[in-house]
Amino acid sequence: MNRFCLALDLKDDPTLIAEYETHHKNVWPEIQKSIRDAGIQKMEIYRTGNRLFMIMETSDSFSFEQKAQADAANPTVQEWNA
Repeated sequence: MNRFCLALDLKDDPTLIAEYETHHKNVWPEIQKSIRDAGIQKMEIYRTGNRLFMIMETSDSFSFEQKAQADAANPTVQEWNA
């Protein structure tokens, strides 16, 4: 098992951040499946101000490159990301 910690800065706009949080309260089942299928076993996201911290526990076979390729080929993931 591997653990990855990532950070991302959101635009410092309270309205956009609220929209982002609302959108992520009901993650589509297809998105959850794409995450699991990629080998991500556990994911936690925390926010402080406009900075997000994501902690992922993954299988040994997980690859960011393979996940990106799978997401690019998945229309539902593309719709979710839009």
